[in-house]
Amino acid sequence: MMNSTFDKMEFCVEHSNSHDDRSFDKTITCLGDHNWRVRYAAAIALGDRKDPKAVDALIRTLKKESQEPLFSQPALEGGAHAGSNIPFSVIFPEGTTEGTKEAWRRRGRLIQAICLALGNIGASSPAALEMLHFYAADQKCDYSVRAAACKALGQIASPESLPVLQKAVGDEEWCTSCEAKKAVESINSIHPRILL
Repeated sequence: MMNSTFDKMEFCVEHSNSHDDRSFDKTITCLGDHNWRVRYAAAIALGDRKDPKAVDALIRTLKKESQEPLFSQPALEGGAHAGSNIPFSVIFPEGTTEGTKEAWRRRGRLIQAICLALGNIGASSPAALEMLHFYAADQKCDYSVRAAACKALGQIASPESLPVLQKAVGDEEWCTSCEAKKAVESINSIHPRILL
């Protein structure tokens, strides 16, 4: 029986390459867990499984997550360049709830994982494309989410994604722009008659 957050995450990791219905159903259950870390592990595992039966559950989770406050940014004290070991403290405004603190910790990680899972599965359903188009274009999203959505759209390679991706090529954030360019190239290699 899986009781702890760790047990549930470990289950998802251990069964990410399984193809039996029992472990699939348990991973889908983990995708609805109250703890975002379990949902994150489940999304990654479902992407690794590449089972199209997971698409509807991933989209439901994505829609629910879209309603959460993801990008509240507290003040930081201390710190240095990337890779530095100099400590820093995260200072949340007085009165910040634990839920908001968890939202900051989670930020775009779960949405990014679901976008990548949809790409790995190759989910070209209208609902999946609609969500991925939204995340690829929404400047309110963390760049890692926009880049993940562009990458997923390149994996799915639907011609209807070209207008969104061509716009994302101009994103001022480098990772998003690069993933959009690669996605456009991927779609054009599969559908060579489509002109830029």
